[in-house]
Amino acid sequence: MAQAQRVLVLRKELSGESFLKLHLLGPELGLQLCLKRVAQKKLQNTSAPDLFDTAELQINPSKQGTARFLSSYELIERRTEIGQNYRRLKYASDLSNLLIANGGHMADLPALYELTEKSMDAFAQKLEPAVTFFKTLFLLLKEEGYAVRESWWPQTPARLRGTARQLLNQPCPETISGETRAQSEELIEHLQGWMLRETDLRLPESA
Repeated sequence: MAQAQRVLVLRKELSGESFLKLHLLGPELGLQLCLKRVAQKKLQNTSAPDLFDTAELQINPSKQGTARFLSSYELIERRTEIGQNYRRLKYASDLSNLLIANGGHMADLPALYELTEKSMDAFAQKLEPAVTFFKTLFLLLKEEGYAVRESWWPQTPARLRGTARQLLNQPCPETISGETRAQSEELIEHLQGWMLRETDLRLPESA
């Protein structure tokens, strides 16, 4: 019998008429792509996998080929609040897409999973999405061993350092000023540019 695995659903899409294709991240499973057979009339069932879910599931390999299939799905937490706001959905999806593009090469899976789940909780709790994403990206790079403090920080424009220091050292707020939001977005762009130049990670094509 397949072992139960705790996972986050990073992406969900239809595959044909009777399957869901799911990109999953688990502390032991790592990044995994699998299929779930779903009758068309049941696709909206609340027990069906949904984007940004935390769930416990079992995965079985196909008898033929390399596909893997869900044999059970037990919902632990559903984060519908993320999809109720465009900016929350955008940044949560950006994080998911970044992990899908790079997660297969990341070493510390339990730490990666814990960081991702905390970030998805922050999005669902309606904390400021840009700040949540910026802090998550910084911590992800730091935990993967990249020299963000030694290399990225000295390259950060002086006018942004005060905001960056405040955002990184304080809990994520629910609201921020328009100026701080603009600076948060600029910090994200600057950190992503550094990531592309200085690491082997890449941005997803949709980013």
